[in-house]
Amino acid sequence: MPFDFSHLFSGHHNNHDDGPHSAHKKKEYTFDHDVIGQGGYSQVMRAHWKARDGMVVAMKVVRKEAVKDREGYLKLIDCGFSRINTHPNICAGLDWFESTHKFYIAFPLLTGGELLERLNRRGRFTEDAVRKVMRVMLNTLSFIHSHGIIHRDVKPDNFLYRTPESEVDDIVLIDFGISKVLDIQSEDDPRDQYEVGGTPGYAAPEVFCGIGYGKNSDLFGAGVIGYNLLSSWSPWESRDTVALIQETSRTTVNFPPGPFEGVSEQAKSFVRHLMQPPSRRPSAKKALQHVWLAEPVKPVEQDHILESHEIEQTSIQPLVPHPTIKPEHPIARQLTAQPAELKL
Repeated sequence: MPFDFSHLFSGHHNNHDDGPHSAHKKKEYTFDHDVIGQGGYSQVMRAHWKARDGMVVAMKVVRKEAVKDREGYLKLIDCGFSRINTHPNICAGLDWFESTHKFYIAFPLLTGGELLERLNRRGRFTEDAVRKVMRVMLNTLSFIHSHGIIHRDVKPDNFLYRTPESEVDDIVLIDFGISKVLDIQSEDDPRDQYEVGGTPGYAAPEVFCGIGYGKNSDLFGAGVIGYNLLSSWSPWESRDTVALIQETSRTTVNFPPGPFEGVSEQAKSFVRHLMQPPSRRPSAKKALQHVWLAEPVKPVEQDHILESHEIEQTSIQPLVPHPTIKPEHPIARQLTAQPAELKL
């Protein structure tokens, strides 16, 4: 079911102490004591929204000292989320308020775990399962792009399953923390963004090269996810951050016969299609028309991996998550200062 919460927003609000987003709104919530998620400057707690009949939400509490671009952050939580929070596969903020030192953002509660976790636990997905996942993923990206938002951190860690029993394609896009909210909502993609931010190995190489990027930078990450799901493997050998970025900038994608045994050429073509240089890379809307995605999909069982006799559990190598590089990170500043080394 879609999260239809558009009625909760009534446009942009002022942020003065007695305004609609001030700390007194905290009284609308009852907080559980358990922390269900934690980062360096934030934590997520379960809460009951009394003003909405006790709806259970995930409340993200962010220390303001961690928010370097306050204007951009407010643009996201006060304006950006209201553009996209009716889509069934997007976990956008439903409500927010602030105290002197913290931001509080209420999100739908998702309990099914990460796409990355399911891949590491079960091994590579069948082509039919990957096809279903990619259709939902590209549809979701097409939606946010048409509403003027670039996610900038598309990776398997940032797609959650709604519940532990969710079907393979019941994924929800999360973590818009470094997203760019554009002033214009349209299908245009001028590739006029220059701020460095994203996860090495998933972020498009142009994000780190200083040549300008746009909405279709998100498609590169979707391509890497497709590669991950089809093989339970990474397309990259590098582990060092800068070396990994340099490797992705070559946009050379190999398909080793072991991990890709039995994978069709059309599926590989689809992955290459998404991981092309930016001038040839499609939009999310265009990528949905790829011939491989158009093929009929057979019913997908919950255990959407290779048959047990085809793969040994010991041969499954877990994909290691990489941390996100935020614009203020020293590495981001270093890369911005020396773009010539990484030109496409």
